[in-house]
Amino acid sequence: MKICILSGPYNPEKCGISDYIELLISEFTRSGIKCIHITIDEKNLFTHIAKNLPNADIYSFQFAPYFFSPIGLTGKSLQKLAKSLSNRELHINFHEIWVGAYPKAKWKEKIWGCLQKREIKSLVETSKPKTITCSNSAALDRLQKENLKAKYLYLCGTVPFSPSRETDTSDHIRVAFFGTLYEKFNYGHTAALLKKISISLKKDILIVVIGRRREHEGFKKMQAAFKPFGFVTTVTGELNRTQISQKIQNCEIGVSTTPFDIIGKSSATATLFEHRMPVIAFDDGDTPKEKLFVIKEFEEQLFLLNDDSVSDRLIKSIRKPKKQHFDGVAYTAKEMIGLFS
Repeated sequence: MKICILSGPYNPEKCGISDYIELLISEFTRSGIKCIHITIDEKNLFTHIAKNLPNADIYSFQFAPYFFSPIGLTGKSLQKLAKSLSNRELHINFHEIWVGAYPKAKWKEKIWGCLQKREIKSLVETSKPKTITCSNSAALDRLQKENLKAKYLYLCGTVPFSPSRETDTSDHIRVAFFGTLYEKFNYGHTAALLKKISISLKKDILIVVIGRRREHEGFKKMQAAFKPFGFVTTVTGELNRTQISQKIQNCEIGVSTTPFDIIGKSSATATLFEHRMPVIAFDDGDTPKEKLFVIKEFEEQLFLLNDDSVSDRLIKSIRKPKKQHFDGVAYTAKEMIGLFS
């Protein structure tokens, strides 16, 4: 089998989608599947690729609007590629879809989102993919409402488990923040929850911010919310994958600031789950509750701030031995091949 993966600019360890593609290609290659990776960028345009598609059994288009354009709209050149991909064994994997599809969106976002949605629907109509997938509850719900027959595909973490011989023996409850610190996250509610757990277990809280930071306002908001509670915060700065894995293993709790309905598109959160961390998250109400989910393997690891019993459940989880790590890359690769079968 030969798979041709098409994506935007390729920057491993600087871009989550690039990391995802890099790890998938490595897993496919290890399994004896040949891979061709074509990047779409300023040097390799849609129109050129449309005329020079290589032969492959399957074409997997890894799509996100802002992956290909700073404004999230690509224009006619995308349709040329779509036409070239039609009548082939095509898979489109939506890492993100259109903006402005949540209840409190500003009118400008909604207008821009309508333009993006029209372009995405045109892409699907022209290319006629055999399979459409996405990684989160919100996108799945919105694609299906537009009569686009999308399926769920788990987006693996981008930091594979790296066995650590060292264990932090300090008498703290270490709480890992890994990934983007979004400004809209409820840091105040999180601080109160952590304080309650601290009192129950008679241990101080140590906040560990792992890896590079992009959202500085979110970090400031977190510091302001945590300061009255006296939490100590350490910031690791940029680390390699092995160092990140080992830092996570030395923590007892993980926090995802990505809303629950789109948590599936967060490779950072997937990394926490795969390292078998109990993960605190928040449901912002943008997607109906009956549509929300995480894969079965992680259901017991998700702890919503909205849940009245969250502190008791978290304390029980912390006291339990951690399960063996979950190989997310192998799982996603297997699920992806299953879609083609």
